[in-house]
Formats: sequence, structure tokens, C-alpha cells
Amino acid sequence: MILACPECKSRYVVNPTALLPSGRTVRCAKCSHSWFQEKPDDDVKIVPPEQPEGEDTKPSPDEQQDANEESVEKKTDEQSPVKNNDTGTSSDDFDFPINNPRKRRRPIPKGSNLPALQNQKYGSSKTGWVSLAIFITVIICSFMIFQDTIIQSWPASQKLYTAIGLDGGNTPEAHTEPELEPINERLDIGGITPRRETINNVSHLVIAGYVENISSEIQEIPTLKVILLDQSRKNVRDWSFSPQTTTINPGEKINFETSLPSPPPEARDISVEFSTN
Repeated sequence: MILACPECKSRYVVNPTALLPSGRTVRCAKCSHSWFQEKPDDDVKIVPPEQPEGEDTKPSPDEQQDANEESVEKKTDEQSPVKNNDTGTSSDDFDFPINNPRKRRRPIPKGSNLPALQNQKYGSSKTGWVSLAIFITVIICSFMIFQDTIIQSWPASQKLYTAIGLDGGNTPEAHTEPELEPINERLDIGGITPRRETINNVSHLVIAGYVENISSEIQEIPTLKVILLDQSRKNVRDWSFSPQTTTINPGEKINFETSLPSPPPEARDISVEFSTN
């Protein structure tokens, strides 16, 4: 007798006696679906088990029923494990699917000495194409990302990058500060007036003047340097100082003043300039 699962349509070969006397709950071994299977129709021929020779072949009704129950239990144990569910009913897993016949190989073509080709799987071929596409993508990305390194190692590749419109590389151009004009063309020192003062009984040489911004932009005032010169224009003493204000607007003048205690007597001239240090 053949049973078919209502869910997955799997088919099983089952002895009809396993469903006697009033049917039973069974379970599909493939999808685990359970259903109640009615007993076979009366017109289904049930072959009773063979009896040993010399014994009575017509058992009593009680013996017939006991034999049927033993047959059901025996077939159930041999064919599938029995599991008790919560409702107390039992179900059988029939794991005897009907085997489909193997496909016959195609015959050798007439007049050919080549063997018949078998059906081939194309999964490995598809994997190979995917791997090739990934490899090519990685090469192209590396060629673009490491453009500067490649050009440095292989200068001839610059022509290739230029041909595909990638001239210049990914290295940003260095930011260069605009070249400033000479300090004397931006700032001017004027109004130099030296004088002598006595501070705490010590003679001081006091030098005053101003710095003027002659440019059109705000400028920073650098350190100023005072040089004392003798009659032969040699440096006999110098010192540096910073004005109180460090920035100056266009057209503005900033006054400064500095002093030197006990100036050298051989000093005859004074020079004030911007310090280059």
C-alpha cells in the first residue's frame, strides 16, 4: 500500500496491516507533517502472515485480533520509531520513499567513436567568473589609489594616467605663502631724536622715533635694532627692543622709545633699523 504526505507529497510503501483495525496517526519522515490515515478499503487485499506447516491455518477470532495487533507493533518497530505526543496518540514515521529509476546514459552517437557526454554542472564555472571579476576590480582600484606611488616607481606610467584623464595624481599641491615685499617697502622708520637723561644719577641715552605703515595692508612690526657708530662708522654698541604695539594699520604711525645707560663716549652717530634675526 502506498501513502502520500498531504504537505510535501512524499510517498511511502506501507504494509496495510499497520493501519488495522481502525486507522492510525502517522507522520511524514521528510517534513514531519502528521495526519490520521484511515484503514485500507475492504477491497484492498491483505495477505496474512504465513503459518508454519502442521498448525491450524484458521485461528480463532481472538487469536486473529492478537495476531493483527502484534503485526502492527512489529511493522511499526521495523519501519519507524513511535513517539508519544501530548494527546496520548502515537504517530509513525514512514521513511520508505519510492526510489526513482536512474536515468539511462545517452548512447554513443551512431558513427562516432566518442563517448556520450554526461550532464555537466556549471556552478564551478560561475564561481570562476565571479573570482575573475573581483580580481580585475581590485587591480583597477589599486591602480587609481596608489597612483603617486606607481608614478614614482615607474615614471613611464605618467603617460598612461594622462591618457585616461588622471594626470596630476592624488597628491594635493603644497600651499605656498605669497612672497612678501621687502620690509623697507612696507614699513618706514622716522622721527629719530636722541637725547640724554640722568636717571638715578646715571646718564642714559634716550632714543625716540616712530614706525609708519606705508603699505595697503595690516603689518606686523618686527624687532627694532639700535646701532651706535663712532667717527669712522664702526659699530661700538647695539641693542634690540620691541615696540609696545606689534601690529600697525595702513597709514598708521606707532611711536617707540628706548634708552641705554652709560653710552660709550666715542659714539658719534645713531642708526635704527629692523632686526633680521
